[in-house]
Amino acid sequence: MATIKRDQHDIYPFISAKGRLAGAATGKSILITGGGKGVGKVSPFALAGATKITITGREQKALDATKSEVEAQSPGATVTTVAADVTTEDAVSSIFAALPSGPPPDVLINNAGINADFSIADSDPATWWRDFEVNLKGTYLVTRAYLRLLDGKPGTIINVSTSISDAVLPNMSSYATSKHAVNRFTESVQLEYGAQGVRCLAFHPGGIASTGMGQRAPLQFRGSLLDTPELAAGTALYLSTPESSYLNGRLIFADWNLEEVEKLKDSIVKDNLLVSRVNWGPSISTEIVGLPPR
Repeated sequence: MATIKRDQHDIYPFISAKGRLAGAATGKSILITGGGKGVGKVSPFALAGATKITITGREQKALDATKSEVEAQSPGATVTTVAADVTTEDAVSSIFAALPSGPPPDVLINNAGINADFSIADSDPATWWRDFEVNLKGTYLVTRAYLRLLDGKPGTIINVSTSISDAVLPNMSSYATSKHAVNRFTESVQLEYGAQGVRCLAFHPGGIASTGMGQRAPLQFRGSLLDTPELAAGTALYLSTPESSYLNGRLIFADWNLEEVEKLKDSIVKDNLLVSRVNWGPSISTEIVGLPPR
């Protein structure tokens, strides 16, 4: 059994826009939700040559700050900002109406997210459901609009998930379950649209103390917030490249060393690993009884 260590906490050469991935996004256009701060950093894409970047979020001030930072670092990149809440169809329509002219974005990153923290009995229903509205419905609405815009053409969709989506933890029912659904949605997109050249992947961006989610993280997780936003952004850049195609439809962690993970790609594909499945184990199977003969 291979053990994948979660030992990467900052950008490293294998995923660096200033190193091995220099030029990996040359001429590409990027659309990222939740792009105003934290995990939504888009500077690695600009540094790697992306020319048209559209960022959305709920706070125009944060979007403007990101735009200024990216355009100062990478004069060849133009950043378009759209203040919008991805949970409504009208707002998502406004995002796509504001896209720069030309072909659809090469890469969509669904990064908008939120997390609640309370026991089920003590939860407020509207707050509990808000995690699903942002994390799942928002991802669905933006992905739906993007697939329609592609109209049969290839594209790349990267969904931000979480390590908690593969765990059952107290007080995390709305967040973990909504992100688990994002993982399964990622598989569905890959299944339905992979034949046209769409790639859909999900990743855990790491534990980042400086983000809103990190600042709201339950006390039990505070000690494990070791990672930088640059690690998440560099991981997204790597996932946007064709060499990561063996990870299509799968969930990976940003704090893995992806150079080491690539060495396991034959096993990952052959055994269909890193996907969401019920663990039946070696001693249980199931079949439908009573189906009419074909």
